[in-house]
Amino acid sequence: MGSIQESTGGSNFIFGGLQISQRLSYASIDPLPSPVIILDLTLMSDTTTSPNLNSEAPEATGTRVLLTGATGFLGGRVLRDLAGNHQVFATHHGALEETASYITPVRWEASKGAPEVLLALFEPDVVVHLMALTRTEACAKNPEKARLLNTEVTARLGQAACYRGVRMVFASTDLVFDGAKGNYTEKDEPRPTSTYAQTKREAEQALQQIFRDRPELLTIFRVGLSYGWGDSAHTGPIGWLFHNAESGQPTDLFTDEFRTPLFQGDASRAILEAIEHQHAGLFHLGGPDRVDRYTLGMRIAERFGLDTRLVRKKSIRDYQGPEPRAADCSMVSAKFIETFGWAPVGIEEGLERMREERKGLT
Repeated sequence: MGSIQESTGGSNFIFGGLQISQRLSYASIDPLPSPVIILDLTLMSDTTTSPNLNSEAPEATGTRVLLTGATGFLGGRVLRDLAGNHQVFATHHGALEETASYITPVRWEASKGAPEVLLALFEPDVVVHLMALTRTEACAKNPEKARLLNTEVTARLGQAACYRGVRMVFASTDLVFDGAKGNYTEKDEPRPTSTYAQTKREAEQALQQIFRDRPELLTIFRVGLSYGWGDSAHTGPIGWLFHNAESGQPTDLFTDEFRTPLFQGDASRAILEAIEHQHAGLFHLGGPDRVDRYTLGMRIAERFGLDTRLVRKKSIRDYQGPEPRAADCSMVSAKFIETFGWAPVGIEEGLERMREERKGLT
């Protein structure tokens, strides 16, 4: 079990217009030296009496969900799909408005704020952890930040959740594999080739160790390359293509990098069903089509009437980035299909659903 160490620390974040200062003492268990027990919280405000935190949150409907990364590409979709059926405490770092009575925005800087305090304040039934530093080049250039955000914060949330008996759903990546063979199953040994993938793999291992005595509380999805509608800050592959096409700029895509693309709506559906049906375990979550990035880009361009001449072929051998790219991280999602009872849609149907969603947005 490792040694028990007594420590103290503190940090701040914003909730309900108030700056919350955390004074906490905690016990940490090697090899993950991070807080698991919150002993003291202090509110800093202009009032002489600390307000009741429960009065800040609307009356709960359904499950109380702590959602991190609520403004990310996948997090934004999950937030919309959770709305109405669950009470959501949605963390962000300055770009989320309170759009419904059952959504409570929580401004939280993951690199500074103690994640354990989120569970102490909001007492969720489930933690859905989607916040991450996902840009591979950014992770390669700042591995310390990548490890802090992707591994350490995840482990600390996991420790707090497990201690409280709270379920946790975590989004990992298909890039934990080296791409040497493709069609990976959950039985294949991960061999990350990038800093981003390494930090996500370490997060998986940390959570599996933390929940080793409570495996029924943990769900890990290795999510394939996802496509869907995002926003200007989190465009996804389709938004990137649209942006370049509108400005007349070419988009270079690899003909020798293969993935199993996943419709964003199916990723969100899987997360919601993991919450509602309490499916636990490690699951590969990808679409049925194994395609290269160039072919995916061409299908998107053709479906949405973009100039296909701007989609250009490239090889990963010509990639000049800081770390090598994995050639074939396609996955087999048979375990997911058997457990959840449905299969993610293929690319053509996924793009058609996007086209229908776009009509609803205009």
